[in-house]
Amino acid sequence: MRWRKVKQNPKPPTQAKHKANSALPPTNALPHRLIQELEQNSSDSLQIANFWERGKAQVIDTFMIYLPLLYFLTYVVVGSAQGFRDSTWAPFSGVLIYGILVALLLAFKGQTPGKKAYNLWIVRENGKNVTFAFALLRFFAFLLSGVSIVGIFMPLWRRDKKALHDILLKTLILKKG
Repeated sequence: MRWRKVKQNPKPPTQAKHKANSALPPTNALPHRLIQELEQNSSDSLQIANFWERGKAQVIDTFMIYLPLLYFLTYVVVGSAQGFRDSTWAPFSGVLIYGILVALLLAFKGQTPGKKAYNLWIVRENGKNVTFAFALLRFFAFLLSGVSIVGIFMPLWRRDKKALHDILLKTLILKKG
């Protein structure tokens, strides 16, 4: 008798719908209020950005922000490539300034140039925007997760597509479209 009741009652519609679209993370990981607001204001749908979109956005950010910054530090501030190589502070200051620039962009726009090119932006899981201090902390967590390499590649096998720094700081990278 028990078996018939279980077999006759299908899964709740939310679970069945979630199984159909396995690209989405579990429903408790999404900031529903934010997603509903953004979808009402736009005809595009929202989803979690995948690893490849995030990687391409990072490459664009490197070419548009970090490489010009390194060029400026090398030839304007230090004076030469040899001076840059001999300097102990120049590489560190380049990474620090890059982190500050990225944090400023994320705090004011929610996007860097690379993320804007792919319609990605960063929000916290509770739906709030990222502040400057939080974005700077996220950048340093990104550097630390990059040391182990595994932290950066976690979105490849995680269902919610989060990297280690996203898990630690409870952030989402959303894609519109």
